[in-house]
Parts: sequence; structure tokens; C-alpha cells
Amino acid sequence: MFLSRQPPVFLLLSMIVTSSCLATPGCRSDAARPGVPSEAHPGPGGDPKKEVVTPPPALVGGAYDERTTPVTKRLKTTEAKPRLAARWWMPRHERMKRKVASMAPTEILFVGDSITEDWAGTGIETWRRRFAGRALNLGVAGDRTQSILWRLQNGQLACTTSRWAVVLAGTNNLSDKDDDDDVAEGVAAVVHYLLDQCPSIRVIVMGILPREPISYLGSIRRVNEHLAKLDNGDTIRYLDLGPRFLTSDGLPRRALLPDGLHLSAAAYEIWADALSRFFDADEKND
Repeated sequence: MFLSRQPPVFLLLSMIVTSSCLATPGCRSDAARPGVPSEAHPGPGGDPKKEVVTPPPALVGGAYDERTTPVTKRLKTTEAKPRLAARWWMPRHERMKRKVASMAPTEILFVGDSITEDWAGTGIETWRRRFAGRALNLGVAGDRTQSILWRLQNGQLACTTSRWAVVLAGTNNLSDKDDDDDVAEGVAAVVHYLLDQCPSIRVIVMGILPREPISYLGSIRRVNEHLAKLDNGDTIRYLDLGPRFLTSDGLPRRALLPDGLHLSAAAYEIWADALSRFFDADEKND
């Protein structure tokens, strides 16, 4: 009987697949490639279940420099996302974006939710006396850290000459029952995004203010403990007005928090006084 010298078809196909796998990242035959952990070739420590992950290098001129926090797992509070369920929100964003594009550069940015937005309402008299002509209000009612991030990343940030940003955020994340640590991570993400994008800016990160119901006070304290650790004495400063907004019994002061959450005119004056200590010291150093 005559036997062909050509290899069987199945053998040829096997050789092609094997060759392709050796050159293709992510192929199942990665197990045989050098440096790729597998059950046959486990990573450090000998545990085949622990994958060796090499972190990406710092982005040149991008988001990760010496001022940013380490890359962490993706969280709801740190993943930039618009509030599409609120029909008014996107048109409001577009209006704010056009306003930012048309304005002259400003010295101070106020970034946050309704408490920041209400500088234009309850706090307007203080704003006019203390910040008019030098500050931009980027507060939007109801915003969480993730929607604030989205706004900043999508046209609401013009900060080439800005010297300060004031960030008050996170209380609406607590309303969503987000984990305390995750809320702190969300605020930190806003802070570090500002630092990354604005060449000369310094950030004042505000402690979350007391609110009702008082069951929130424990979470507020724990989040603020994390935020206080962001203060590096230079590009990030932490400011907590919480003790001034509480009675001797540890309850929110109605004179400053009339509805248990939002600020009175007197409370905005207290906030402005506290901020001016930073701004005035900065001007004296020029």
C-alpha cells in the first residue's frame, strides 16, 4: 500500500493554531508563554489563582502624575456619568458649558452640588461682596461625584489661569446609600482631576457638612476622616466647617441649616470667611 508523505490535515491545522497562539496575547496557549502565570506556571508566591498584573506606566502629560492618587478599582462614585434620567440636566449642562466658554478666565472655581449652586440664591449677597468678578460657580443641584466628574470632563472646565478650586461634594452619594469609603474616593477623584487638568490650581476640599436625618452624621464623620488625609499642605487643603454647624448636643444648627441640609445666608458668610483665610494668605505671598 502506498502511504502519503504529507502530514494529515488535522496535524496541519493544529500546527497553525499553535503558531498563531504563541504570537497572540490572550490566547489559551498563553499558559506556555514566558512570564504568563497559569496553573503550570503560577505567579509570585506560587498561587495559580493570583494573576500577575503589571500596572500601566504614567501617562505623559495625562491624568497620572505625581499629584494623583494611585489607580484604584473602578467604583460607581468615580466613574464619570451624566444624569440622563433628569431631563433638565443635560440642557443645563450645555448652558453652563457655553457660559464657561464665553467667560474670561477666573481665579476661583466652586465645584459641587446644590449647596454650591445656592451661592447664586441664598448666598448671593455674600457672593457679590466677596467673590463677584473673580469666581465661577459650577454647582448643580442633586449632583453626585460621578456626575460632577462628567461635567468637568465634558466642557465645564476652563482653568488655565485659575488659582483655587473649592470642592464640596458627596452628600448626595450618601443619600444613594453609597459606601462611606466609596464616597471619599469619589470626592478624591474630583480633586485629583482638577489638579491634573489645571496647571496652577490648588484645591480646598470641604468636609461634608452636617445634615438631617442625624443618622447620616456617622457616615459624614467617616468620609471626612478620609478627606482630611488628602491635605498635603500645598496643592490640597482640607477645610471642615462641620463643628460650627452643630449645636452643643451634636445636632445640626437650624440657624445655619434651616431645612436640615441647605445653608442659610449666615452659613454662606461663615463659609466665605473661612475660605478668605486661604485666598488672602495666597495674595500676600505673591
